[in-house]
This record gives sequence, structure tokens and C-alpha cells, in this order.
Amino acid sequence: RLESFEVLSGGKANTNLRLVCKGSTPDLVLRIYQRDPAQREKEVAICGLLRQRVPVPDIVVHGADSGVLHEPYALMAFVEGQTIEARFHKLDAAERRALGHSLGSTLATIHAETYESAGFLNEDLQIATPLPNGGQGLCSVLDWLLDENDAADRLGPVRCAALRTHMAQRIERFDAWPPLPRLVHGDYGFSNILITGEASDVRVAAVLDWEFALAATPLLDLGNLIRPPAGDDAAFLQSVAQGYRSVDPDLPDDWVDLARAVDLTAWVDFVGRPDAPDDLLDHARFMIDSIIN
Repeated sequence: RLESFEVLSGGKANTNLRLVCKGSTPDLVLRIYQRDPAQREKEVAICGLLRQRVPVPDIVVHGADSGVLHEPYALMAFVEGQTIEARFHKLDAAERRALGHSLGSTLATIHAETYESAGFLNEDLQIATPLPNGGQGLCSVLDWLLDENDAADRLGPVRCAALRTHMAQRIERFDAWPPLPRLVHGDYGFSNILITGEASDVRVAAVLDWEFALAATPLLDLGNLIRPPAGDDAAFLQSVAQGYRSVDPDLPDDWVDLARAVDLTAWVDFVGRPDAPDDLLDHARFMIDSIIN
């Protein structure tokens, strides 16, 4: 029986409600899919695939129409924890190192799932829409982002040329690792990861919101993870690498440079959005300049 509910913060396109139940029944989360209802099945499938190895919420029940709520939904176990976004600035050096190791090992475990080619996934976690592979593929994605929207006008010809050069100089290094595309979260940032614990036991409690998951280079997730302020902390970066290599020892030595280069595609995408506010445009330009200069 329901005692109360509250809207969980952070959801920008889908509604997430914490359901507080009476008696000893654990709390639940009702996730209502509004941005892209088709992503429900993919999220459910990924949680089922990874739940024995990666901290993800347990799915209790899900469906396209409950008979009462005429929207796709998933009912899942509530996970205690705070987002990294809310807690990172309060962590001391030892706690950041512990968190970095947990984040790295968790991410490498996700990336252990391989694909023959890159692309967007369907509800069966098969490639539904192929994407170009490797370094040339990343350069073609950047070209598309610059050519198909307002990004080029907002960035200017000099910055666009520098972007293309920066990516082209790393084509061979993008091709060197990994040999195959991996399952990537697609939004492995501080707002989508819950953490728990204290001191040397700070760790990932749950990885949330898998709607952007796809088959691609794992550098995509690493680039998102090491955006400021985390990316400004050398000890944190080292602990991420140590955690990742505890699962995948082949992480290259220049992974930070490569991950930041791949993350350029995300910043260019932000710039090209028709409704991008001025503060986002200014921040995106700043981030692009800090990476390519």
C-alpha cells in the first residue's frame, strides 16, 4: 500500500517518482517514459544483462500500458545513495580516490560487452541503426555535427578547422583501442550515478538512466566522466585508470587525451541545438577551446 510519493529531482525528460510504501515493503521508483517511450525496453534489457555484475536498479515490473497509467513505465527498486553531482565537492582526497577506482572498474565491466560494429541499439540490444566505426567514424560524426546544424556558425571557421585537425591527428590512436565497439552508457556523468559509503569505502551504488546506451568507443563514457571538476583532479584521474585497468588492463596510457577528444562531439552537439541557451553556448565554447588548445 502506498503511503506517500515524491518527484525525484534530476529527470529532464522522463518522470521519476519515489513511492514510499506502508509497512516493511521497500520503497520503489516509478519511471514514466516521456521523451522516447521506445527506450523502456532497452533500459530494461540492459539492467537484466548487467545486474549480476554492475550496480543497476532491480526491475520489478514494466509495461507499455498499466491500464491506469497510459504511458510506458518501469517499476524498480529504490536505491539509497546520492548523486556524485551532489556529493563530489564534499569528498576528501581519499574518498575521491576510492570513488574513482569504483567508477573505473564499474565502467570497464559495462564495456566488457562487445559488438562487431557501432550503432544505436534496439530493445533486443542488437544494432538497429549502424554508425561508422573507428577514428574515421568519429571524424565523420564531427563533420556531420558541424555541417547539419547551427554549430559551425556559432563556433566560427577558425575553431571548426581546429576541431577537425584535432580529431584527424588522433585517428590512428582511436583505432588502436579498443579493437571492437563496446556497450557504452552514453551519459556516464555525475547526475546519473548514485554513490554510497564513507572514507575508503566510497563506491558506486547504482548506474541510472540507460536510454542513451549504444555500441561505440568506450572513450565516449570516459570523456563524459572526466569533465570538470573531476577532470581537474589528477589523483582522481589516476584512480579511475587503476579501477578500469583492474578489469581491462589494455586501457591506453593516453586515454585522458583521447577521451577528451571524443567528448568534443558532445560539446559540438550542445552548440548546435536550436534551443541552446547562451550560458550553455558560452560554456561549450570554453570547453572546446580548453581541449583543442
